[in-house]
Amino acid sequence: LFRSGSWSGVIKCSTCSFAQRPSRAQPRARAGRMTGGYQLGFQLTPLTSDGGLDGSGDFKGGPHPVEKDPLYKLCLDNRDAGNKLVQENKCEEAIGRYSELIMQSRALDNETDVQWTDEARDLVRQVRAAAYLNLSLCFLKLKQWQHAVNTATRAMQGDKDPPDPKEDVLAPEKKAKALYRRAQAQKDGFNNLDEAVKDLKKASEYVPDDKNVQQELQRCQHALAKLSKKADKKLAGFLSASKKVQSGEGIFSEADRERDTSGPSLPSDPVKVSDGLWVVPKDEINKDVQEAKDADIDVEEIGREINELREDKPEVFNELRDKMKAMIEEEVARVEKAAEGAEGGADGTEAAPPS
Repeated sequence: LFRSGSWSGVIKCSTCSFAQRPSRAQPRARAGRMTGGYQLGFQLTPLTSDGGLDGSGDFKGGPHPVEKDPLYKLCLDNRDAGNKLVQENKCEEAIGRYSELIMQSRALDNETDVQWTDEARDLVRQVRAAAYLNLSLCFLKLKQWQHAVNTATRAMQGDKDPPDPKEDVLAPEKKAKALYRRAQAQKDGFNNLDEAVKDLKKASEYVPDDKNVQQELQRCQHALAKLSKKADKKLAGFLSASKKVQSGEGIFSEADRERDTSGPSLPSDPVKVSDGLWVVPKDEINKDVQEAKDADIDVEEIGREINELREDKPEVFNELRDKMKAMIEEEVARVEKAAEGAEGGADGTEAAPPS
């Protein structure tokens, strides 16, 4: 904090804005993430007659529309700054702005003093979707293909897994733009022409009169046709070079044609392959799953909880795994012992009576 005459300035570390809500009683510094570090700035605020900070324009808290929320205003600041950086072809700096906007919008979603309505929720979703859409452009320019695909997808369906239909807020022309950019990344980055054509066809449904979409679709379809023709030509060359094909014999021998290709038959009972590894018939697995469902056991939910435990508390997961392994080994040993006893009885042998 510094004062000079009737003005004061407050400089705040930019990293703080990522972790907590900006102070409502203090002016906020604008900080943009730059390549290789942070750029700090400050905002001048007039002083009152007694030398204190003039907070007459500060947000006072309490129930309020989302448009009045400081976090929402920060989102708009980052959006406008990011758009300006894109125009200046400073894509890496723009990525920092849009990424900060997305984090701020997520924090805003959890604010309890906002007067939330369906329209207010959609307003925040639209700002976030636009940020993802602009990120896809930045990543395309930087040739970061996978990020371009991911952000274009999130612009259309949000970043939740599984996707939340409420996050589908882009206007049709914006969806076409996201599909167009994802198609470009698929084509230029991965040579995945099938996916590119699929996205461009969907984009043309949203904007049937867009010449750029139609031209890109034609280029991708032409390239895909050339690839298909090349593959057909290669296969035809292989077949024409075969003497057996030319003579009408075909490429397979008589023994090959008569060979059994049905594959190995699956066991009808559990079979031990090695210590701790068993092959279990599919019917047995389905039976276990059905029994779990009948007992109101959510197998998928248990699987998700186990995965979360493995990621969040690996030491607890390892301890649980070791216990389960020991229990399974004990059960396997019991089953094997019972099976051996049954085989002994079938051979006509009996255990010696106790002395």
